[in-house]
Amino acid sequence: MRNRSWGKHASFVLSALAAVTPPVCAMDRVRNETKANLAELRYGVTGQGVTVAIMDRGIDWRHPDFIKPDGTTRIKHLLDMTGQLYCEAGNPQPVEYTEAQINAALLGGPPIDSRDAVGHGTVTAGIAAGNGRAFADDRYRGMAPAADLIVVKIVSEGAQQHEDQPAEAPFIGCYEYALDWLDQKINEVGNPCVAIINAGVQYGPMDGTSAVSRKIDQVFGVDRPGRIYATGTGDEGAYPTHAAADYDDTAATSVRFTTGGAPWTITAWYTGSQPAEITVRMDDGAVVGPVPAEDYRIENGISIYQYAPGQEFYPWTSTSGDRAVWIGIDGHAGGGQVEIRGTQPGMGHVDLYIADVFLPIVFDDHLVPGRLSDFAATTSALVCGVYVARIEYIDITGTPRGDTSEGVLGGLWNHSADGPTRDGRLGVDVATPGHHIFAAYGQTSYWKYCCPWNQIQDGGGWYGRQGAASGAGPILVGALALMLEMNPSLTGEEARQILQDTARSDGFTGPTPNTHWGYGKLDLLAALDQMAGVVRGDLNCDGAANVLDINPFVLALLNPAAYAMQFPGCNVHNADINGDGGENVLDINPFVALLLGP
Repeated sequence: MRNRSWGKHASFVLSALAAVTPPVCAMDRVRNETKANLAELRYGVTGQGVTVAIMDRGIDWRHPDFIKPDGTTRIKHLLDMTGQLYCEAGNPQPVEYTEAQINAALLGGPPIDSRDAVGHGTVTAGIAAGNGRAFADDRYRGMAPAADLIVVKIVSEGAQQHEDQPAEAPFIGCYEYALDWLDQKINEVGNPCVAIINAGVQYGPMDGTSAVSRKIDQVFGVDRPGRIYATGTGDEGAYPTHAAADYDDTAATSVRFTTGGAPWTITAWYTGSQPAEITVRMDDGAVVGPVPAEDYRIENGISIYQYAPGQEFYPWTSTSGDRAVWIGIDGHAGGGQVEIRGTQPGMGHVDLYIADVFLPIVFDDHLVPGRLSDFAATTSALVCGVYVARIEYIDITGTPRGDTSEGVLGGLWNHSADGPTRDGRLGVDVATPGHHIFAAYGQTSYWKYCCPWNQIQDGGGWYGRQGAASGAGPILVGALALMLEMNPSLTGEEARQILQDTARSDGFTGPTPNTHWGYGKLDLLAALDQMAGVVRGDLNCDGAANVLDINPFVLALLNPAAYAMQFPGCNVHNADINGDGGENVLDINPFVALLLGP
């Protein structure tokens, strides 16, 4: 029936629409790939009235991308936690800077003694919310260029002395304090907020029960209106950094590893109700253990600490009920194994992790998926994998650069961390094009100083390269800011469902959902369309796409004004069948396919 009805109208539609042409857009790739440009054209969303909170290595507050056209700062609050060690007593007090203080400094007043020595924090903020004012045609603006900013300098891997900039020592701030402070400042600003901690590795329970994950849940709960937390999956994908096995009391279960000899660590989490003894046995003859539950031993350059459930050190402190193990080895090169044996009848399960892909150690057997960072395993977190946005560019010196070693254009970045979480959740919601992208670079940062080849030719020295999960997470943050602009009361769980429903699959993603891509590639236009009630193909507003929509479809493409008069209350964007942001001849074949069905 549907086939015959369409056949009577096909030739008329094709001939009547032959002169209709689609719009052309020439902005930078991330905004095009995610359809952020189309979303802005259709809905006018820029992040206005939304706060983006960046917890990272700081920010170059002088960078034009974070200054409004009137010369005032976009940063509402800045907290600098330089010099801290988690939440240890005796930490230096964090230093807070207000919007007024930053504005005064921009005008030559008292200086703001806070910087992004590394460069990581500035580019995070630029991807999420840079306004692109520094150079050219705003092509390197971020996802939410009109959003307000709250910035917490909470971590640094350290930076070398460069030019007139002093060295910076590594530090990690107190996440509890930072998140409580952020909660207060979000309330003061009064806007909906999306936040990211753009740091973290496989270090913790990876099940949403660590102290930091629970604090994130408290401040950004999945059902808290206008509060959303998002992050990238991590950078451990495809590395042999996660092993798992069952164990019992009848014989030791052994997990083999190979190390290069430098200091390194293994962490493990195992069934709390099945206590076990741990032994480390090196091929060079060194043996330490068995170490019973809730005990420790340090011998021959090998340290083994076993923690009772809930008694782990910060930031691990977990409510999972499982037991944690920390193993440190120094001065042993070659092979070895971790052995676990239960001390009472019954079976348990153990997961072992290597916390840093740069450590000279890999697991040799019992390898399993699930290499998310601990922050990405947070229950309330919306999490994105990473795919490749570019494989070639021209740097600021005019030198062509290319890299296909870490993935193909449009394909998954080789080291995008995968799910599931340790407690069995999928762990990934969508994927964003975060590898080989360009955004604001801190002008006094080590990154800008050390690596001119990372700066893009048409960026005037203001914009540089970012990638990995650190590039992907801020894209999702900016997208969520635009969603919050459309609905300031949106919850994290509502946003998650919308993103999952509207993500697109292709030949790279394969069948979705899966633990690498989640539900597919982020499609921001489709997400906002769903929020706006767009039902593609339903042009007569009867709630379904069918042959009764053919004439309205033709009218919508030929004369949108007449369509609006004849079908008041209907959405002309329902005619954008292919989701390219316009209603035009390119929608004809998709409309036919929609009517004909599978």
